[in-house]
Amino acid sequence: MNCKLRRLELLRNGRNADCELHVWYPDRVDGKRGQRIFRCHQVMLVSASGEFERLIRDPEFGKNKNVISVEDASPTAYEALLLYIYTYEVCNAVTIDMCGDLMHLAQRYNMLDFIDCYIEKLANQEWPMEVVLQVFHLASEHNHPALMDLVAKKILPIATQVLKDQSFLKLSLEELRALMVILKREGVLSDHQLLDSLRNYQEVNDIRYNNMEQFQQFVEVTQIFANVLFELLFEVDGTLVLPEDEAFLTREVGSDTSVYQRSSP
Repeated sequence: MNCKLRRLELLRNGRNADCELHVWYPDRVDGKRGQRIFRCHQVMLVSASGEFERLIRDPEFGKNKNVISVEDASPTAYEALLLYIYTYEVCNAVTIDMCGDLMHLAQRYNMLDFIDCYIEKLANQEWPMEVVLQVFHLASEHNHPALMDLVAKKILPIATQVLKDQSFLKLSLEELRALMVILKREGVLSDHQLLDSLRNYQEVNDIRYNNMEQFQQFVEVTQIFANVLFELLFEVDGTLVLPEDEAFLTREVGSDTSVYQRSSP
């Protein structure tokens, strides 16, 4: 039996275990809390993560009879993390649904190599449209470069469809910015097409001066296209103006911003 299998057996049967990881979760049937117990080895946990070392050295660890209790991710996600600690592989089934929990655990325990391994396996799967957007949300939320690159590769073949079927209209402004960065970087669609989509997004979501917080976020998204819009171009009410309308624009007198406004007729 090779080393990896020996370590896997140690985790599976808990032989010589000197600590336990209790993962609490809400029971879907009766609504009560349940728990899944993993019998572990302190040396394995400490060697993998400084956060596990901190938890084990905490006086509460001894008071709790060498038990670490957590409830910040699913038992399945914690099992995947432990399997990686013991074998340096993501050994269990890889699913999109686990992505959020696994990214959280990778960050909490500072094990970025773990999420990279997971992403590598995830990349080999076929992703339907809804899954691309789901993972895109996670990539944007966690600002994970490797996942963003993977999303870019997955989203490029369907980039036109994302804009055509209007699914991008449901994205938050942060997600919209990340999407535009990907699409502009890869050059699949022209700047004009992307700007037109931005104007559509603004109209559908009613982002105008009267909602200044959202409007400022939207302006930040348009700044991605500084090579096209040397100055930010907006109607009097804050509606984005596309470059072909520049002949009808005059600069706002006394403005201390780089925003242009359309002249009154």
